[in-house]
Amino acid sequence: MGKSIVTAGTVISIKPLGENNSSVCFLTRDNGIVYATMYGGRKSKLKSLVSPWNTGIIYFSTTNNTNQLKINDFDVKSYHLSFRESLVKSWAANLAAEIAIKTKCAASNEQCWTLISGFLDGLDYCKTNEQCSLGLIRFLWRYLNLLGIQPDAGCCCKCDTSSVYLNSGVYYSASENGFVCAECSSQKQPFYLTQEAVRYLACLSVCSPQEARAIPLSKEASGQIKDLVFFLIENACGSRLKSLETGIGIL
Repeated sequence: MGKSIVTAGTVISIKPLGENNSSVCFLTRDNGIVYATMYGGRKSKLKSLVSPWNTGIIYFSTTNNTNQLKINDFDVKSYHLSFRESLVKSWAANLAAEIAIKTKCAASNEQCWTLISGFLDGLDYCKTNEQCSLGLIRFLWRYLNLLGIQPDAGCCCKCDTSSVYLNSGVYYSASENGFVCAECSSQKQPFYLTQEAVRYLACLSVCSPQEARAIPLSKEASGQIKDLVFFLIENACGSRLKSLETGIGIL
């Protein structure tokens, strides 16, 4: 007999499969990234439910002869309708999904699901592009932690001086995967963060999401952090990210 699977999930993408069917990519809480077939033509009830970024409870099944998943039903809890009206939100969501696919959910399906679901829900509440951009920074920084490669922004990796007491900005050292204060840096590095920027990252590592959203950040510091986290996340994925290449001017 086949088996049934019930899990929370989000629709990432939909591609035509034959004349009436579709191949759907989901990010799920229990199984990570999965691909399933949606059967039926335009009048199928599933067609109106299975749409990109819709999130809810998915009902899958398999047959005796194959492990291929079939979508039986989808109980949508959140439609993320604002993504259809904002390129920034759409590209940010695509970036998060692409990262999950390329890193195989950081080998932690449930934690990845929780992090990305929270990010998508947070994007829905963003009123401005600046809020979306800051939300993306916070998400990427936390995802680096999930991957186990988040650099310690709390202190200089050479002299251990806390970022709270630094008199100037810091440089990111790729060889150390850490931050080096200006006093300890023997040579300039490609990525420089002001005091404000490095302290912001240090706060993100210890603050709750609600507390982090309340921390102000200047455009200069935001730009510095964005350049760094984009670099770090692409290194972690091991390849260029299409979502960044197409949306870099907006993200």
